[in-house]
Amino acid sequence: MPRVPRPLLALLLGLTAIRLALAAALPAGDDEAYYWEWSRHLAAGYVDHPPAVAYLVWAAVGVLGRTPFALHMVALVLSLATALALWILAREVLGRDDAATWTVVLFSIIPVFAAGSMLTAPDGPLFFCWVMTLLWAWRAANGTRGGAWLAAGGWLGLALQSKYAAVALPVSVGLWLLLSPAHRRWLRRPEPYAGCALALAIFAPVVWWNAEHRWISFALTALGTSRWTDRGNFPFFVASQFVYLGPVMLPALIWGLAVAARRGIAERDARWGFLAAAGWPVVLGACAGSLVVWAKPHWSAPGFLTAIIATAGIATERPPRPGAPPGWLAGGVLAVTAALAAAFYALPVLTSTIVSPRLDPAANYYGWSQAGPAIVAVARRDAHGPFFIASDWYQVMAPFDFSTGGAVPATTITGDDQYRFWTKLDTLRGWDGLFIRDSRQTYDVDLAQVCQSIERGPTVPLVRGRVVIRAVDLMWCRRFTGRAVPRLGSFRWLPGGGGTGRRVTRAF
Repeated sequence: MPRVPRPLLALLLGLTAIRLALAAALPAGDDEAYYWEWSRHLAAGYVDHPPAVAYLVWAAVGVLGRTPFALHMVALVLSLATALALWILAREVLGRDDAATWTVVLFSIIPVFAAGSMLTAPDGPLFFCWVMTLLWAWRAANGTRGGAWLAAGGWLGLALQSKYAAVALPVSVGLWLLLSPAHRRWLRRPEPYAGCALALAIFAPVVWWNAEHRWISFALTALGTSRWTDRGNFPFFVASQFVYLGPVMLPALIWGLAVAARRGIAERDARWGFLAAAGWPVVLGACAGSLVVWAKPHWSAPGFLTAIIATAGIATERPPRPGAPPGWLAGGVLAVTAALAAAFYALPVLTSTIVSPRLDPAANYYGWSQAGPAIVAVARRDAHGPFFIASDWYQVMAPFDFSTGGAVPATTITGDDQYRFWTKLDTLRGWDGLFIRDSRQTYDVDLAQVCQSIERGPTVPLVRGRVVIRAVDLMWCRRFTGRAVPRLGSFRWLPGGGGTGRRVTRAF
């Protein structure tokens, strides 16, 4: 591995120090708590994603204990590894240290990747394995490493174990080989296909798990939920890209991919063609998907990894080529995006002082360390017999369970998420269920259909510092029938909700 420049190492060390401080201060995110739940039930697959993030969380908790810090460390370590891998990839493709260095700078300040350095999600291992797959595919196609196609296949298999979006990688690499006259011969050789075979072998346990569970995870990815497929969200998706990539950085990245494509095709420059082929299929595919389904804003993010390399490479060319941005413009884009990154890192402090608690985007993360034990105390005090804790949404259930360490039986009772495989609802027949209703973010459910009787319980506040940021309503489902509760409607986001006295079921 070539030596990383000292200024870049200093930058990465400084960012790591900031991230460590935030990791020590931030509570666990709701999705992070869900992945902790996965780590308690290790498997070859899950309803939402492949299993890589669960095993990484399991390892981190095994070393650092059941703490928010352990969950955040997965994201932090993966982000640092991805930055270094990007530096190597950019240097090998473009052949310049300055382009590689600025690639890492851009990666570190772009909002979606900055967030990925703090909040653990399947995207973290995906980004790292994505870059490593491209790195070894580049090496393999240029004949610089023996067995490189197998290495690329191994990383592709791990990327597929991280997130199904990795299926775009062989499409991108194959497209590049097809369009690059100097590399087209590889399509007639067995090595790339051997790499793909290795990737499929690594991915096989996920396929087996899906086969044993009626292809549920594949179906969810391909067909989505009713909320995903009832309409497209193209205007929202495009607008969200300016938030996730940065309002001035997004046009720069699109411009970088466009220049890379032009140079790759018109100038037959395989380097730039590689960067374009690794970016455009994902970016355009996510945009096309948003025309028919409710696409999530981060779906396009892997495609922008090579856009970062292309943009950094163009901006650092000396002498500048025709059409290159003037220095003041490149500096302005960099400064604005860096300011947004600084605001992101300051967000945990700023939101508690300048944003209303009910509108605080971090409200989902705070308060469970006190509220969870308080809910358990209510259950133990008021249950008429065996009891369990329940909700209609994993993003309520998982933070509760993380806050109590899984001390009491807990599950969602809608039967449409991962909890269905961990808790068989019919085994809870006749038990009392203490239902947690978070009125800020919830589906409507009708508890009257699955409870012999319903009793209103207390309201439990969730506190950040000394400020009540929201509250959850509790109610007793006496003598649970053991059946999943049906949903009454689609997911709703109600920022002003969460107070007492909200209608919780039709029985009230």
